[in-house]
Amino acid sequence: MEVEIVERNAFSAVGKKRTFSVKNEAQKEKITQFWQESNTNGDTDRIAELAEYATIDAMLGICTMSEEQFAKEEMDYYIAIESEQNPPEDMEKITIPASKWAIFKSVGPMPTAIQEVWQYIFGEWLETSNYNHGPGPEIEVYTEGDTLAPDYYSEVWIPVVEKI
Repeated sequence: MEVEIVERNAFSAVGKKRTFSVKNEAQKEKITQFWQESNTNGDTDRIAELAEYATIDAMLGICTMSEEQFAKEEMDYYIAIESEQNPPEDMEKITIPASKWAIFKSVGPMPTAIQEVWQYIFGEWLETSNYNHGPGPEIEVYTEGDTLAPDYYSEVWIPVVEKI
């Protein structure tokens, strides 16, 4: 699998947030439903309109987990876009800290293709690479196009620190 390591300054994103259980990987199905609902009710279109001077030209899925959430086996997931704008009343803004990122390229229909990337990252890559998972959120990057197409392109960004 192709992996690129890049450094990036801090940036902000604006979007809708939901909290999901991660017990027995329950979030997999629920996040897919969250996207389907957001696409149907127009939320993703409203979020996309907030893009302003974005260097990431795509919709983002941002995964965060506080220590308290880790203990409760929960995570927050944002459907968002890179933006410095103040969020509408029904949305939230999140700041993504400056970090070194491992960027994993994914090609294939959603959600299967990106779920396979996640399995590779946590099942193999982190153990065999020169990096540990760093502090900060994980990011899914969804480009425009038919998400069910066999050549649909997306990415997973993981904050990393070099192993000592």
